[in-house]
Amino acid sequence: MNTFSLFSLQVAVIFCCFILHSSSYVLVPVPTSRRSNHGKSISLKCADNEYNAIFMQPRRRDILTKSLILLSTPLPSFAKCTDIESCREIGERKVEKDAAENPVTRLESGARYKVLQPGTGGQNVGENSNIDLAFSVSTLSGGYMYSRGFGYEKVDVGNGKMVSDAGLDSLRVKLGERNVPVGIEDALIGMKKGEKRRVELPPRVGLATSNWQPEPLTKRGTASILGYKRILEGNGSNQPPFPAATIWDIEVLRIRQ
Repeated sequence: MNTFSLFSLQVAVIFCCFILHSSSYVLVPVPTSRRSNHGKSISLKCADNEYNAIFMQPRRRDILTKSLILLSTPLPSFAKCTDIESCREIGERKVEKDAAENPVTRLESGARYKVLQPGTGGQNVGENSNIDLAFSVSTLSGGYMYSRGFGYEKVDVGNGKMVSDAGLDSLRVKLGERNVPVGIEDALIGMKKGEKRRVELPPRVGLATSNWQPEPLTKRGTASILGYKRILEGNGSNQPPFPAATIWDIEVLRIRQ
């Protein structure tokens, strides 16, 4: 929100407050007496109206004073870039800060990962662990391919009712048995329950190392895998083979042993 918008909002709020407070105090003529049926004069002292008539003006002045004080209060400043060079510098500082707080870990296999969410508990995934895993696979450019247990797919819970698979589906993985690519097995080592990591998986340690397991469960996922294979293998002289990486978001749901 820019400075002008904040100022306009501030003025509008003050105006509304002033109107609401002012409308609470209405000058009403204060009747002093009226004739009864017996011809006697009866005094009608309206305490509330007298109170309002006396104290309305000081309260209105008080509201105006507070409004002027609020208007004179400096608006919060927001850091923003004013040209291409300053925008670049701000972006670089953000990248450096993120890299310092959450560095990318490079594995010997060539895969690399970043922790998205820390895990809990004292148990870590080991070389022979049996775990329940949720995962999502996408292209390096961010194009979604397929997943299980991440909430991006639907599962049938009976009577044809389809709901999000988040918390309802997962993949049982026995490390060392190539249920997932070699690079993913390497990235799983050391993870705790509930931990999430984002893994950049080069093709040399990718799906081909696990015989293209885990397989997608949807037509869209199958089509994505076929398209990815064509990128890796090439398609004639117009499309030479290209070693495209994939991006995996993985979460350890349970460590069984």
